[in-house]
Amino acid sequence: MKWLSESKNGFVKVSAANGFVLSIKYLPPEYLALNELSKDDNNGDKTYNDYLELFNKSRTFLLTINHEEESVDASKYGVFNLAEYSQRIKDLSFNIKDVIFLKTSSGHKYNPVLTTMENMYEIRNKKSIYMVFSDDQGEILNSEKLDIVFQDIFLDTGISHFVFDKKKIDQLPNLNFLNK
Repeated sequence: MKWLSESKNGFVKVSAANGFVLSIKYLPPEYLALNELSKDDNNGDKTYNDYLELFNKSRTFLLTINHEEESVDASKYGVFNLAEYSQRIKDLSFNIKDVIFLKTSSGHKYNPVLTTMENMYEIRNKKSIYMVFSDDQGEILNSEKLDIVFQDIFLDTGISHFVFDKKKIDQLPNLNFLNK
């Protein structure tokens, strides 16, 4: 994952505004399949190739939000009471798909079919949100450019674009993950 995390390789896009750093990382199907397989020994008859076939039908990304100042928490920014905090957590957990979409080269827009926020139990002031994009026609998989647009209504960062190149994704080197 270290190689994938280096922005010079084209699989991580970063935007900064209002002190917040937003980064989106492309998660390849090979990584997702291995990760799913290693989660539980009770995978039934599912193999790595079964998971790989499943994950090859979509594009998965990880949005990470943190602030330049370690003391600022995205879930508490601009929040003044418990009710607002509760709403912010609901918005980041369940309603984030309403403010994020993927735009293809042809201009079609797709909201994520699945989003989930990783629970850090307030250990770190960073929020990580997994996003899965898919469509029945395969346009997302075949689009030359994938522009992920985040229309931020939470952190005053405005509209951010994270553009990924299909050519780069298709030329991803063969990944070998070691269990360490």
